[in-house]
Amino acid sequence: MKKPTLLFILLISLYALSNIYSQGIPQTINYQGVLKDASGVVVPNGDYSLTFKLYDLPSGGSALWNETKTINVVGGIINTQLGSVTPITSATIVGAAWLGITVGTGSELIPRITLTSVPYSIMSLTVPSGSITAIKIADAQVVKSLNGLKDNVNLVAGSNVTITPSGNNLTINATGGGGGTIGGSGTANYISKFTNSTTLGSSTLFDDGNKIGIGTTIPDYSLTINSNSTSGLALKLSRNGGFGMAFLEESQAVGSKGWAFNVYQQKFKLNTTADNGYTQIKNLMTFDRNGNVGIGTETPSYPLHIATNRKYAGYFTSDSLSDYTHVIHGELIGTGNYDVMGVYGKSTPANNYGYGGYFEGGFVGARGVVNALGSNSYYGVRGSVNGGTGNNFAIYGSVTSGTGSNYGIYASASAGTTNWAGYFSGNVNVTGTLSKGGGSFKIDHPLDPTNKNLYHSFVESPDMMNIYNGNVITDASGYATVTMPDWFEALNKEFRYQLTVIGDFAQAIISQKIQNNQFIIRTDKPNIEVSWQVTGIRHDKFAEKYRIPVEENKTGKDVGKYLHPDAYGVDETLGVDYENNKADREKK
Repeated sequence: MKKPTLLFILLISLYALSNIYSQGIPQTINYQGVLKDASGVVVPNGDYSLTFKLYDLPSGGSALWNETKTINVVGGIINTQLGSVTPITSATIVGAAWLGITVGTGSELIPRITLTSVPYSIMSLTVPSGSITAIKIADAQVVKSLNGLKDNVNLVAGSNVTITPSGNNLTINATGGGGGTIGGSGTANYISKFTNSTTLGSSTLFDDGNKIGIGTTIPDYSLTINSNSTSGLALKLSRNGGFGMAFLEESQAVGSKGWAFNVYQQKFKLNTTADNGYTQIKNLMTFDRNGNVGIGTETPSYPLHIATNRKYAGYFTSDSLSDYTHVIHGELIGTGNYDVMGVYGKSTPANNYGYGGYFEGGFVGARGVVNALGSNSYYGVRGSVNGGTGNNFAIYGSVTSGTGSNYGIYASASAGTTNWAGYFSGNVNVTGTLSKGGGSFKIDHPLDPTNKNLYHSFVESPDMMNIYNGNVITDASGYATVTMPDWFEALNKEFRYQLTVIGDFAQAIISQKIQNNQFIIRTDKPNIEVSWQVTGIRHDKFAEKYRIPVEENKTGKDVGKYLHPDAYGVDETLGVDYENNKADREKK
């Protein structure tokens, strides 16, 4: 069978039903057409599935409305009501529209049919009751309500009032009621007051024409209050709601903030207010009866209690250049055996975040001083970490820039019975080069550990030398092979050997020097014990880059000075470190 096509040769009745009743408007559109195949022959009688869609474009786009229905076609005639399955509302068609039709599962027939003007009259024949509301009437056109009243509104004349309509005008007249006279006497320049319901007399307010005085006839300010000892307070403000007193600038813009003083819950408060001088915007400062002052809090717990979400809770500056000016000074003046603190800082927003204190200075960033008076242990600066599982540093010092002599940590000690510039109870790790005037180990004496110490000096060498030793016994042929660690030749070069025969008179030589991390000893007798020693000069990457110089010339400020002036019997001012220590001595 040939693919059917739709020929729109009959009347396309797209119109609104004319019988409009109060019960509502039909949401359907009548449609008639003739269905023929591609050859123009009317399709056989039967039921056909047709899909109808409305678009706002002649082609493409998305459907604004659609419905599918089965229609019995007789003689090729299609007769149906669009919207009988899916209603067509007034919001569906808001402009030009086109109707698309699909037969069965085929493609939409082309072209789409342009709707005539009739469908747009669906809602135009009547105005249903309640469909026009105030929100649909343009502003500035009609009076929508009168003081919230709608529908029929009547003007009613009250007592002594008449309302006279004339055309579009309403005339409202009021007549006076009652009568009487007010009399009395007073003193010049005193503001009057009612002494009873009908009599005026003088008040305590004095007006000199420019200023007001209370208790005085010579006010020197806009308002001058003069009280005597029997009158109590010169000015008392009490309230029941609102603020005690508000201040606004003259001609202040609406919405700008003013100031208000308030006494409430036995606290004196300073607030910002809205422009009307009443509505509270924010509390600025609160004074309570315990002598506490709060900034940003209305419940201060300390003599000065500041609470804020801003970057700085307090910001202090001084332009004084006198020596030892204190921009902030904290001092305990009490006495007693308590570890109290002059200044306490705490910042723990999260694990691994926060500085308890941060100090920046042109000379010293932070300095700790103890003026010790007894024989206890005293700490100028003490650092401790209640450590976690990571790296913990009780004291950490670093210098990240500078072209002079940089010291991550510099320490000196003098004038004591025992002077330690540094004392470490535990292991010490140095990743760089260690330079020293001398060195030794100090241990408990093996023979008398509780009463004596034992010292040994370090072995010094102009080279970065390593020493290795051991004992070996030659075999029946007089040979012995000594195997060194696999990193031996990677670490060392320029080897030196020493051999000592033990237990017998024999000769021993190095039969083969170090090769592949081993060397061979030979004796002229078999089974001879030999004690050997090998030295090597480091040639690893670190040693090659940071080779220790044997001799170097002093430069800069060190020329003409001594590392250890006391060893040469010269004055301490000739010491290299004298200038480093001088600044500390002068600041004590």
